[in-house]
Amino acid sequence: MRDLGVLEFLDAARADGRVRFPAFSFHGQAVDFPRIIDAYDWAFGQIQFNYMDVDYQAGHAGLRYAADRSVGVVVMEPIKGGKLAANLPTDVMRIFDGTTVKRTPAEWALRYVWNEPGVSLALSGMNAMEQVLENLAVAEQGVAGSLNADELALFDEARRVMRARIKADCTARRYCQPCPSAVEIPAVLASLNAATVWDDPNQWLAGYPHVKGGASLCSECGQCEEMCPQNLPIRDLMKEATALFGC
Repeated sequence: MRDLGVLEFLDAARADGRVRFPAFSFHGQAVDFPRIIDAYDWAFGQIQFNYMDVDYQAGHAGLRYAADRSVGVVVMEPIKGGKLAANLPTDVMRIFDGTTVKRTPAEWALRYVWNEPGVSLALSGMNAMEQVLENLAVAEQGVAGSLNADELALFDEARRVMRARIKADCTARRYCQPCPSAVEIPAVLASLNAATVWDDPNQWLAGYPHVKGGASLCSECGQCEEMCPQNLPIRDLMKEATALFGC
């Protein structure tokens, strides 16, 4: 993008008033994040960050790198697409429920993000008024440095337990779609995770495309792996899903 003149384009757009605050959204490798931060006078960068994704893409190190250079940080996926707000595995819930301070899973997740002084804004998806009210209430308490060492240790343990259970860390951004063989890759991976992460066995078939779009249609062309920002071994995962679900 630099070689194609994007920085000169931004200079011109700022000069004529089309752009006031240049910014970028990051979905790449960790090594590239500091290079982008240092390449321009950015107002902010947008990254994925939550207590599960501390080493993913820009991660915790990238967040600190941007903040140390006075670049704003907007956090997307603070609750990992809702995965950290509902139906947490029993062994993870046990970690949070064992504390004297009682918080919902969503509150724990949001408090972790807001505890970071470098976070300028957290983008939390809400689809019900009670979630809006909860988020507003939590935001009153979720300030930088508000979690103590014991509370931060809970996230380390929860992360360890969850990472041991997750089969495919897909955020369903659908960069892998459309598949030439018509495999609904995000849906397949969601069901594969449900089969390995959640305690409820009924989750095994939740959302699984039994006939159209099933994993068994995979031709192993590899196009999806070239497009996946998570660098998932999708072809191997399709084989696992086929063996597990039978289609």
